Amino acid sequence: MITKRSRLSGRGYPFSNIEFLYSLRPTRMRLGLENIIALLDSLGNPHMGFPAVLVGGTNGKGSVTTYISTILRYAGLKVGTFYSPHLFRINERIRINNREISSDTLDQIVRRLRSRYKTTPFTFFEGVTASAALYFLREKVDIAIFEVGLGGRLDATRPVNAVATVITGISIDHSGHLGKTKKAILGEKLGIVREGVPLIANLDTNSLIVEAFEYCNQKGATLINVSEDTSSRLKSITAERMIFSLKTGRSDYGDIETKMIGKAQRMNAATAVKTIEVLEDVMEKSYARYVKVGLNKAFFPGRFQVLRGVPRIILDTSHNEQALIHSLNTLLAVSPPQRNILLFGCLARKELGRFPLEALKSARKIVLVPLKQKGAESREALMKYFTEAAKEIKEKVLVIPARGMSDALEKAKRGLKVDDTLLIFGSHHTVNEAVSYL
Repeated sequence: MITKRSRLSGRGYPFSNIEFLYSLRPTRMRLGLENIIALLDSLGNPHMGFPAVLVGGTNGKGSVTTYISTILRYAGLKVGTFYSPHLFRINERIRINNREISSDTLDQIVRRLRSRYKTTPFTFFEGVTASAALYFLREKVDIAIFEVGLGGRLDATRPVNAVATVITGISIDHSGHLGKTKKAILGEKLGIVREGVPLIANLDTNSLIVEAFEYCNQKGATLINVSEDTSSRLKSITAERMIFSLKTGRSDYGDIETKMIGKAQRMNAATAVKTIEVLEDVMEKSYARYVKVGLNKAFFPGRFQVLRGVPRIILDTSHNEQALIHSLNTLLAVSPPQRNILLFGCLARKELGRFPLEALKSARKIVLVPLKQKGAESREALMKYFTEAAKEIKEKVLVIPARGMSDALEKAKRGLKVDDTLLIFGSHHTVNEAVSYL
């Protein structure tokens, strides 16, 4: 559920150790495994005390992590889940059976990490990852699902005791860190693969499949390609739910109903189900009968989330070209262009590609907002993207720059009719800011 919450639960006294952790957030990303390995070693390697699934990929990591966790939770397992990033509070990142870690508990765990900082320095993300490992070990989870932060090869989650690894898909994002081509990005994400551990991958081109197969063959890991071993067909879709059939090489699951909608979510669900089938073999238990209820109950805030009330307002955290276009396609499946208003803001240096052009084809009005977040794209730069794209279409779409989120929402809601849809999207920060004004 989206609620108006502070970004950090308990900010300030008595949670000074969480404040310390926040102070470690770098102005620039720093990749590498030396810090996290040294930190985990100093703590007695808590990450090795339970089996884990490591979920990497460009888009869909959070959704696939949620699907897997929910299915296993309904199967009766005690499931730890690690997400990255969070929407409002750091507590959202670390959960057991979908319950967030309390601020008191997190503060106590970070205190232990803080005492090692001078001899074993670490970043914010490394500290949160180590905190999750300590918490999951202390609470004796049966299994933990870890969402990779960035890339894979050098991500702080990579050392976990993975019994299955997942790549949810590959598209262009973070090219300054991961590479400018899909092949280069896949190379970084394949870094989560380890010897003898199956990789479940949703790859949509032959060249990427061949690349993954060759890498897995070198590592002695089995590759399971989701698109080859699953089939699904959309039965119905509304803004609130989707029904589709799902069949794998092992089972026919019949009709599946989910609250998370869109073609991308069908593939995310299929990826999660193939992962569950792998876990059945690894853990020598049957989870198949919990697939339908798990997929039905799974929910992840900010993934094309429809708020209650009219007119319809949807929040979506998509933030790169592929994900943004998927969001537009999902929107058009439930609402025609003449009924749509888009409110868009993003971070600078994002690879938007065809998105501005597709956005202009999908709505009657677009409001562009410069976010408060450091590194956000300016309204001048946003207007340039859409002005250039407008030259390629005949339709006249109203594109309005805003001064900030309050101004953007006021302009977006002006003239909004009962049967219209307002889609607020572009990044986690866009959703975070918007919620405080809704």
